[in-house]
Amino acid sequence: MNSQFLSLLPILTLFLFLQFPLSLTNPDPDEAFYSSCNTTYSCGSIAGVGYPFRGYQEPEFCGYPGFVLNCRSNNITTLDINNITFQVLEINPSAQTMNIAREDVMEATCPQHLVNTTLDNSLFEYSSSYMNVTFLYGCPAPISLIPGIDSISTCNVTGYTGIYLVPGTVGGLGCDVSVTVPVSNLVGSVNSTALEGAVAGGFGVRWKVDTNKCSGCTGSGGRCGYSPLSYKTTCYCPNPPYVSGTCFATAGAPTMATPPPPGTLRAVFYFPVSFSLFIFELLIIF
Repeated sequence: MNSQFLSLLPILTLFLFLQFPLSLTNPDPDEAFYSSCNTTYSCGSIAGVGYPFRGYQEPEFCGYPGFVLNCRSNNITTLDINNITFQVLEINPSAQTMNIAREDVMEATCPQHLVNTTLDNSLFEYSSSYMNVTFLYGCPAPISLIPGIDSISTCNVTGYTGIYLVPGTVGGLGCDVSVTVPVSNLVGSVNSTALEGAVAGGFGVRWKVDTNKCSGCTGSGGRCGYSPLSYKTTCYCPNPPYVSGTCFATAGAPTMATPPPPGTLRAVFYFPVSFSLFIFELLIIF
């Protein structure tokens, strides 16, 4: 070996140790995807939920973006959609549907976050019949005389003394702010009492993420995840190839990774970029 290279080897090694966290214990770093996505989400009445969902503490590549579930201390599951927090009341993986309700309405009868309820249309759509109701803030006094408008006396929002409820999507009427909220199973007149019952049942949404690949993946012994490189659902396998469409190629005897050439030192370095793992390999030929 060249003597100049030998003299530089300690410096090069030190430089790499300082620049990147080093792992020599796992020669196949892609295996970390499979071992990291080994749990399903459970919290309160929501149990055993897998991909496309993940718990907020799980690695990002274990779930599809926008499907992060958070378990509150009171065993209530929440999900953020378009910067609005929803309580997740039920999840039906086989139908790809769930019932959700705005958390601020569940807790305070009327919205505290004064924005209309919207879904991320690239990920979700309404799955059942629903209707919008509109909350009106800062309205002129005579509005209470309009038929069909009900005053909400059980809710307080800083800066507004009069809050009203009207069926449908309504704007104007001289009010400062209007906020629409979808509800299902609203029976009878639209008033605060009926609203509380309707909100408690939530409204249905269906997620659009195609998870058909998951059945083939899990059936072959793999675990579903999200590839930030292809922006698609992928399959993590316990044996090489660790990232694939399915793991059938690794069924039976595990496929051995191709060893490096004799006299080769192989060092694998990990460093996170966005929500994936990129790999840096150094091969030093003796």
